[in-house]
Amino acid sequence: MPTTIFDVAERAGVSIGTVSRVLNNRDRVRPETRERVLSAIRDLDYYANASAQALANQHTETLGLVIPQVNDPYYYQIVRGVEDAVTTANYQLLIASQPRPAPEHQYLKLLRRSHVDGMVLVAIDILAQELQQVVDSGIPVGLVQQDVGTHVPTFLSDNYGGARTLVEHLVTRHDYQRIAYISGTDFTPDSRERLRGLRDVLAEHGLELHERYIVQGDYLRGSGHRAMQQLFDLPDWPQAVFAANDQMAVDAIMAAQERGLRVPEDIAVVGFDDVPLASYVSPALTTVHQPIYELGWHAAKLVLDMIKGNGQSQGLIGPRALLLPTTLVVRESCGCGM
Repeated sequence: MPTTIFDVAERAGVSIGTVSRVLNNRDRVRPETRERVLSAIRDLDYYANASAQALANQHTETLGLVIPQVNDPYYYQIVRGVEDAVTTANYQLLIASQPRPAPEHQYLKLLRRSHVDGMVLVAIDILAQELQQVVDSGIPVGLVQQDVGTHVPTFLSDNYGGARTLVEHLVTRHDYQRIAYISGTDFTPDSRERLRGLRDVLAEHGLELHERYIVQGDYLRGSGHRAMQQLFDLPDWPQAVFAANDQMAVDAIMAAQERGLRVPEDIAVVGFDDVPLASYVSPALTTVHQPIYELGWHAAKLVLDMIKGNGQSQGLIGPRALLLPTTLVVRESCGCGM
């Protein structure tokens, strides 16, 4: 149940009138009592504002979206999908954006203060307990590209299947045996599943993914360049590099070119996502297309249905997960067309 003013009063050992005076910045409260009330408000995660009573049991027709970055081409497409679903439903969209590794849960509190009717959370570092607090407050939530082990509806691309198809192409079409991996963040399932797909395909062909060929990235600009430099410090360079997203793959191509190396003649580079940048870079990037826009649209549509009491939409795997297909996009960076 959501925290009430009665809970705050009980926690602070005061009357609800005293809590109200503190909330409205009235002067007739002793400093030590005021601090006790404020401490109880913080401890109980209680929020109130001038419009709270008017909003009780009503919809604000606003959907909240928490996302690491809006100006990233990947996240921008998710925002477009969410926005189109929201606009069609005559709702408004409130976006909270914060680059990693800042604590996104602060933005959950901001959206709760804003009395949004529902939330879509995209690839953020959140604990199951924090998420459960939001759900327990009565706010419908949909997750995109993350899975924290709760029964909150989750929308994922087929990261494992997409990685398998990509690596199978590298091994069977080009006979690459030493393949490195530039990983994404640890708290999202996409990077883990792409790495699992790489490992499994190599194992099926009697090949091994050496630990020295797994280099940490974070999906953001610059991390692929740094990771590629680490691979170049090895005595035995890989023949191909699989970056967990296109941005890091483009960074890796730039790092190779800065060393006077040719891609793909000297080293192949592939990515994942198929953002617009993938077709503009030279050489054009071989990658895996995932339905980024659709992930945002489906998540927002389901949350809007839940707000309206329609429950969960069809297409969910079991009670909570929707897996969208991916496809291989072959361009020049893997060695095709040489």
